[in-house]
This record gives sequence, C-alpha cells and structure tokens, in this order.
Amino acid sequence: MNQGDPNRPNPDALLKTQERESAGGLKIFLGAAPGVGKTYQMLQAAHELKRQGVDVVVGVAETHGRSDTLALCENLEQLPAKEVEYAGKQFREFDLDAALKRKPDVLLVDELAHRNIPGTRHPRRYQDIEELLDQGITIWTAINIQHLESLSDVVASITGVRMRETVPDSILERARDIVLVDLTPSELLERLRQGKVYVPEQARAAMDGYFSPSNLSALRELAVQAIAERLDSDVRETMQSRGIEGPWHIRSRMLVAVDGSGQGEVLVRAARRLAERRKAPWTVVTVDNGRAGADERQRLEKVFDLATRLGAEVRTLRGYDVAGEILAFGKEQNVTTLVLGRSHNRWWHFQKSTSRKLLKEAEAFEVTFIPVPKKQRRRLAEAAGHPVRWSDYAWAVGSVGAATAIAMGLQNVLPLGNLSLIFLTSVLWVASRTGIRPALFTAALSFLTYNFFFTEPRLTFHMADTDELLTVVFFLIIAVSGGNLAGRLRDQVQMLRASNDLTDAHLQFTRRLASAPDITSVQTEAVEALYAQLKLPLIIAQRSPENDAIEVVVQGGPSHPLNDAARSAIDWAIRNAKPSGAFSDTLNSLPWRFEPIEADGDVYGVLGFRVDDMTPEYYRGLAINVYVHQLGLAWFRTRLAANLSASRVAEETERLRSALLSSISHDLRTPLSSMIGSASTLKSMFDRLSDEDRNSLLDAVLGEGERLDRYIRNLLDMTKLGHGTLKIERDWIAFTDILSSALRRTRNLMSKVRVEREVEEDLPLLFVHPALIEQALVNVLENAAKFAPDGSTLSIRAHRKENELIIAISDEGPGIPEDQRSQVFDMFFTGGEGDRGPHGSGLGLAICHGMVAAHGGRIQALAGPNGIGATIEVALPLIESPEQESNRESSE
Repeated sequence: MNQGDPNRPNPDALLKTQERESAGGLKIFLGAAPGVGKTYQMLQAAHELKRQGVDVVVGVAETHGRSDTLALCENLEQLPAKEVEYAGKQFREFDLDAALKRKPDVLLVDELAHRNIPGTRHPRRYQDIEELLDQGITIWTAINIQHLESLSDVVASITGVRMRETVPDSILERARDIVLVDLTPSELLERLRQGKVYVPEQARAAMDGYFSPSNLSALRELAVQAIAERLDSDVRETMQSRGIEGPWHIRSRMLVAVDGSGQGEVLVRAARRLAERRKAPWTVVTVDNGRAGADERQRLEKVFDLATRLGAEVRTLRGYDVAGEILAFGKEQNVTTLVLGRSHNRWWHFQKSTSRKLLKEAEAFEVTFIPVPKKQRRRLAEAAGHPVRWSDYAWAVGSVGAATAIAMGLQNVLPLGNLSLIFLTSVLWVASRTGIRPALFTAALSFLTYNFFFTEPRLTFHMADTDELLTVVFFLIIAVSGGNLAGRLRDQVQMLRASNDLTDAHLQFTRRLASAPDITSVQTEAVEALYAQLKLPLIIAQRSPENDAIEVVVQGGPSHPLNDAARSAIDWAIRNAKPSGAFSDTLNSLPWRFEPIEADGDVYGVLGFRVDDMTPEYYRGLAINVYVHQLGLAWFRTRLAANLSASRVAEETERLRSALLSSISHDLRTPLSSMIGSASTLKSMFDRLSDEDRNSLLDAVLGEGERLDRYIRNLLDMTKLGHGTLKIERDWIAFTDILSSALRRTRNLMSKVRVEREVEEDLPLLFVHPALIEQALVNVLENAAKFAPDGSTLSIRAHRKENELIIAISDEGPGIPEDQRSQVFDMFFTGGEGDRGPHGSGLGLAICHGMVAAHGGRIQALAGPNGIGATIEVALPLIESPEQESNRESSE
C-alpha cells in the first residue's frame, strides 16, 4: 500500500466513479413491501423533471388499476407495449427495441424484478435495463427489498415465502441514486384495508399472512439497512476518489488486527460479539512483512477460516511497517474502531510493540484492546514460539571461528578497523543462510570474539584505547543492523520463492486445462497435473447420468476404494455445494476431503483427496481452492462449448432435413408424376395411340426413370461421403477412358450442344477410383449441359501442370456470380431457385467436391473463357505408375 501521500486520490475509486458516470444513470425507488408507493413517487418525480424541460418517457408503469397512479401516467409520453404470444395466449411486454430507438433522456421502467415472457430478447427485465444503460439512457425503476438475491434466504425465513423473481445485488451497486420509499406498518395496513394495494379479498389474505405487522417491521429494517450500507459505500468511495483522509464517524465499522502469535482466535471471537452488539461490519486483517514462518502462516489461515465462518471480511496487507499499513487501510475503509490484542516487545527489534505504536498513532480511531489472561497469554506464546534449530547456531559458531582464523592470519597486514569487516561478512552470511535470530547471535559472538582476541589488552574483554572502543561499538551496531536486514531479506526471498512456485503450479495447471477440448480431457488433465504436483491420491466423482448414483470418473495415484460413508460425503457435497470429509463439519472422520466443483451456480461433481495423516494447516497451505475453481471454470467452458456445438449441429441438421425434404418433394415427385402419367396414358389409350406416340411416352417414362435413378444414386453417394463409408478402390487408368465413358453416359444431354475436346497427348495414367471420378465428371457435364443454351459449345480441356492433371469443363451459359462460386459445392445450393428451379436439387456439384477431395484433389468454379459462361476446374494429383518408374530406372 502506498502511504507516501495520504491525500492522494485512489485510482480504483476514480475509475469506478468514472465508469458509473460514463454509462446511463440508474435511479432505483426501493420499498420495503408492495403498496408503499414506489411507482406513484417515481411518476411524481417524473412530472417534476418534465416541468424542467427534460425528455421523460414511460417505458412501462405497473399501476395495478390504482386510479391515482393512472392519473399520473396521463400527461407523460408512454411507449406502446409489445404483443408477445406464448402458449396460445397474448401478453403485453416492455418493447426494448422501441425504447432504444426512441432513446429519451430519462426512461421509466417499472418492476425491476419482472420475469419476461419466453421469446423476448432477455429472460429478465433487469437485463433489458442493463442494455439500456449501456446505450447511455438514464433509467428510473422500482423494486421491493425482498427481491434482492442476497436477502432471499433472510426474507424466506421471516415471511415464510420464497421469492422466485430476484435480481443480483450488482444492479443495486450500479445505481447512481437510491430513493427509499417508506411507510410505517400501520399506514401500509390501512392502505390495504382501503383497497389501495389489493382487492378486498386479496387484502384480507395478505394481512393474515405476508403483511403481518412483524413481517412489515422486519422488511422495513432490511430496507433501511440496505440504504445504510449503500450510503456507507458511497461515502468511502467519495473519500477515496477525492483523496480525503478519514475516518468519518458516520457508521460504525470495525477493523481487527491479528498476527500469528496465537491470540488471533481469541480476538476474532471477542470482535464478533462486539460487532454484533454494535450492528457494525467488521474486517480482520494481518500484515505480511515477510517475517512470518510456516507455522505462523498456518495459524493465520486458521484464524481467517474462523473469521470467515463468523461473518467477517478478511484481508492480507503487505508492507514493512505493520502499524502504518493497518492505519492506512483503516483510513481508506473509513474504519471507526480498531480491535487489538496485546503484542509483546522482542528485544532484537529495538522498537515499540505494534499495539503500542497503534495506540500512540491512532488518534482518529477508537482503539479497543481485548484482554487475554496472563496464563493464557503465556500458553499461547509458548505454543506460538518458534522451535529452536540448533544447526543454525552451529553454523553461527563455525562462521565466527572461520572469521577469527582469517582475521588472525591477516592481523599483521590489515589495520584493526578492517578486521571487523571479516566478522561482519560472517554475520551477513549466517543471516542469509539461516534467519534473524541466528544472525543476531552471530553478531553478539563476533563482538565478543573481536574484543577478546584483537583489541588491547588481548585475551581480555577490557579495552584500553578509546578509539578501539568506538570501533567495537560501531561494529556491534552495524553487525546487528546488517544481520537484521539480511535475515529479513532472506525471509522475504523465501516467501516470494514459495509464492512464485505456487503461482507457477497454478499457471501450469490452468494451461493444461485450457488445452483440453472436452470434459473427459479436462478431467484427465486435471487429475494428472494435480497428482504430479501434490503427490496425493485423488479422484473426480460425479452423479451417474443413468441412475444418479455416485461414480468415480477418473482417479490419480494409488487406488483407494470408496466406502458408503465416503459416497455419502460426496453426495452431500454435491447437494449442498460445500466441502465434506476431512477438515470439514460433515463426516470429518473420513480420510478423504471432497471439494465441490462448481461454476455459474451448478455443481458438476467433486474433487476428492486422500489426506490420511495430513494436518488441516498443511492442507490449507496447498491452496486447493484455486485448483478447484480453475477446474470448475474449465468444466463449464467445455460443457458450454459442447452445448454450442450440439446446437449448431442440431441447427445444421434441421436445415439439411428441411432442404432434403423440400428437394425430395420436387425431385422425386416430378419424375414419378411424369412416369405415372405416361404409364396411365399408355394403359388407358394404348389402342388409340399411334406407334410414334407410344414410343414418345415410353421414352418419357425411361427418361424420367433415369433421372430418378441419378437422383437416388446422388443421395446415396452423398450419404456415404458424409458418413465416411465410401471406399476408395484405386486402379491405374487413362483419363481418356474415363472421359469417353462419361460422355457416353451423358450423350442424351449432350445432343443439344457441340462438344469440343482438347486433351493433351501422352498424359500419365491416373491412380484413382475409376467409377467415382467418372461419376464426378458425369455430374459436372450434366450441370454444364443443363445451363448451356441449345447449339452452344461445351469445351473439355485437360493438361498436365506440374504434379497435377487439370480438367476444365466450360459452357456458354449464364455463368456463376463471383460471390456464389464457393457456394455451388454446398449441398442443396441451387443459385437461389431452390427445389423449384429446373436444374435439380443442388447435390451434383457437392458430390463432385466430396469425390474429388477423397482423392486428394480440388475443384473450383471459375469464369468461362472470355468472361462467357462458367468453368468448373478439377485438379487431380498425378502419381508415377509402376511402368513409368521401371522405364525411368531402365533409362538411367
């Protein structure tokens, strides 16, 4: 925390204020219960605004048939309601598009918690309002306190009625202004009796139930509390954004300072009772200055867990000056009361205790000390004491001995003052290797050794020379200060290294999850990564979609079967979205710890760890909650992607189904109708028809039958291509043989055009499936013949280009627009005519594309020669045949 300038504006608060001002303003009229007059007061304020020349429009106002409220709506512009049909009935809803188009200065949208009729843009009205605010429109709206999401459980416990329509508290936080519309319980009940809220029958039932005096008083208190919390937040935000130094004693707010000394739990419990009596929000903080050891951090985690369970906000501050950080944070949060324990001086710090410094400097705060009995304080201090590592002190003695030996070797070369630097080096070395206390021990031992061996008279602790006395004293001061600083730096480096290792582990875990494409991969990657990092047996379990039983989907490390108690703990964790098993309040005798995997309000399963003899402090130090959170987000991401993919597939399937049914309705019915008509004519009028007419009808039946056969074969080929069941049985064949066969099959269609062939000589053999390539050429030729005018030229060109055979079939028809050339190979694309066009169903070129692509080739649509007509170009890969290879080898 920057304490350089206490009156410097907080950038975060400035940014938050600017964001609130940049979008449209939101004004909420908040009531404790229905009937207090929120809509009436909102309309009255709108009339006052209109008299000031402001453009005010009523988007929706729920008058509930009240005459006085209806009268206020008459002189205000109102947007027409939107008619929405649902379940065979007509409903009137707020017209969001009309509001966006009208875009007034102020728009009134009543009933913030309203649930929209399905089929509108947003499921909830507050989402409509958010879109309007994002467009810069100022919104006035109204809501009752029972519709706030955070108060849903509280309201249900008071009234016995659970609200189905709730809004997130973030909407209230976004509001620029909140107006409390209040009536006393007696006044509201009188309005009920007069029929101003509900009709008489409903009013009597309401007074007997929801609108009892006790319920109304409790709801009124909730509304006042909500307003008080908002005002408190506004005051703190204003102070921070303008750089005003606090505190302002407007509302009681408590700050509890704890450390790892062991008194934290006592302070938190006492502060909880004090906050309850004062009805004050409270925060528990600790200052991380890099000196806390692993045991102290574990004790702090335990204190924070207790504080969270008791309803406190917990924060960790970072800095060297503990008292300064606490005071700066208290001023920033507009704290009024500091709650402290009794801290003790440490002789090696040479400074006042934190509690004494706070008592001296916290002039603007009320400071409350929580007494701890002397015996209990001594017991806590002993429990919080650091275990002595005698090896560190052995290093200290060894380093001083080494420094003494070196100094004796150099005493005839260096002056006395320079010899002290050798001992100072040993102090710094011990401090960087061990810690503060061994470093201070090294400084004291170096002072005595230096005095005993190197100052006159030697081998005594007496000093005859005043200059030597000053040298030794300054050496001691520098050694103690340097050792203290070096030890602190070592502790900070160790803390940063541990934090960096934990951050790297989380980053690696997140990266592995981010690369997982589906839920199964996410589960597998998570278990493998966690087992590699933590070396703990673990599982991911969830409910079976078939029978709702608990099943283990993936496990890491040695296998440990789950008993009935463990499965009950998993079931409880999934149902309640809370941890179970070890270190929890549910089945905590189990050797398993189960963490619910959740995101966006849904619990997908649990992540279970086999903890056996692990301590709660060690488990908390693993930061498992971070892994669980990342796993939940990855699970949600893959599930959302799967749902979107399934939606796209379903949409595409429906589109293809509709196109196929539409195509079949034409391309099957038309030839069948023609065949039936020709056959029925032959049967009923056979004797009266001439031979020429009979042959004509028979030709029609044959032609339509061949057309139907081609269509069915195209459908079958497309089905095989789509499912990957089309087998490519390759063989060596000349392109001229395939072309000749294709022209024979299409000779009837080609009879109306002039075919020109331009095939390069000595083309190599193709290694293809002859029937498939022939069918592809037939489809291209048929497509060209259908669009070519009678008597026009249809050209077929084939030549070799590097390692490809290029086949170009051109017609002189109307051509293909450039923007449609990539679409002609899509199924059922018919250039805009659909199934009613005269040129087929749009499957022919799509089948060509699939067949050519199956051979590793490509096909594209181009403009015709000289810009006339269209050209379909097919490129097939050329592979050297065995005969060509043997000829090449013999020539070499």
